[in-house]
Amino acid sequence: MKNFIDIKELSKSELTSLLDDALQNKRSKTTIQNHLNGKNLVLFFEKKSTRTRLSFDIAIKQLGGSTTILNKEDIHLGNDKESVSDTINTFGLYADGLILRVNDHKTIMSASKLSHLPVINALSNLSHPCQCLAGLMTLLEERGSLEKLNIVWMGPITNVANSWIEAFKKELGFSLNIFCPEAWFEKYKKKMQEYDISTDLGDIVHHHINDQILAHADAVMTDTWKSMGEDTKNLDYDLIKEFRVTEKVMNMAKSDSVFMHCLPANRNEEVEASVIDGNNSRVWQEARNRLFVQKEILKVIF
Repeated sequence: MKNFIDIKELSKSELTSLLDDALQNKRSKTTIQNHLNGKNLVLFFEKKSTRTRLSFDIAIKQLGGSTTILNKEDIHLGNDKESVSDTINTFGLYADGLILRVNDHKTIMSASKLSHLPVINALSNLSHPCQCLAGLMTLLEERGSLEKLNIVWMGPITNVANSWIEAFKKELGFSLNIFCPEAWFEKYKKKMQEYDISTDLGDIVHHHINDQILAHADAVMTDTWKSMGEDTKNLDYDLIKEFRVTEKVMNMAKSDSVFMHCLPANRNEEVEASVIDGNNSRVWQEARNRLFVQKEILKVIF
């Protein structure tokens, strides 16, 4: 595997192997390894980042490598400055790999075609595969298997939701149901088409909170409503506010159902504070697991 762009590009066996290795590495408490000795990786961020920046930076250093971290303000990339092509070619003169967190998924796709270096997707507007892997790893820790798990996603379509749909299509054994307003169905459909994901959304998207499905939920997930820095319009907020993850929602799920969120979160907007800070929340475990799945991605590529 030269690049890590989207979950859909992994085979089922590659995906399960990566997750198993990440769990084994975490349990072994092995910190320092030598897979990246002598290698320098460029981490480029068009968007602000906390967990992605820290987890990749530390993962690379624990694997013996070094990092050069660049924000969009640090370089000439831009319509009136330097092209993506020239920027990627410049990165290739000095680095051994590229980790990109970008506004537009097309930038990552262009980089993977232009660069002779490995390219890793650290987030785009359409995809957040590293976060999804961390979520899958968290569920494996919690349940020991993904088989027969019931996952509920609540709220708008986001890059994280796209990656979970891709993981669902790998037939790992879990079910996926999405609760969102009827008006958002077309938004899901459009984004799936943009992303070349073919699935019957009618089988997994529900326009109301389905009590029977929720009663069997092993995990309830959501994402910020201010995804990628864009505030939800007032009209959209009125549509989606009934799909907040509240104590009432969690009480309708299984008693041991866990709450998951990619962070950053807006308490009392997409999720009640009592839920994200409650005993069934696994958001910090999920965030910590970013380190371990990303180390395995790096080991596979390098």
